Amino acid sequence: MADPVKTKPFDIGYVLKTTVTNMSRAVDVSISKTMGRIGEFAGDPEKSDEVFKTLTQLQSLRNSIVEFKSKNPEIFKDK
Repeated sequence: MADPVKTKPFDIGYVLKTTVTNMSRAVDVSISKTMGRIGEFAGDPEKSDEVFKTLTQLQSLRNSIVEFKSKNPEIFKDK
C-alpha cells in the first residue's frame, strides 16, 4: 500500500489561499447579515450599540486578513 504522505502533495500556498478565501467569505457574509439587521434595533440603543461593535470587530478581522495577505506576497502571488 502506498504511503499517503508521498502520494498526496502538500502546498502551503494552496492551504493558506484556501483558508484566507474561506475566512474572507465568512467575514463578508457576517458583515452583510449584520448590516441587514441594523433596522431591527433602531429603537433599542443597547442592541444597536452591540450591532455596531460587532461590525467594528468584523471590519477589524477583515483588515487583519488583508494585512496577512500583504505581508505574505510570496504565498498569494499568481503562479
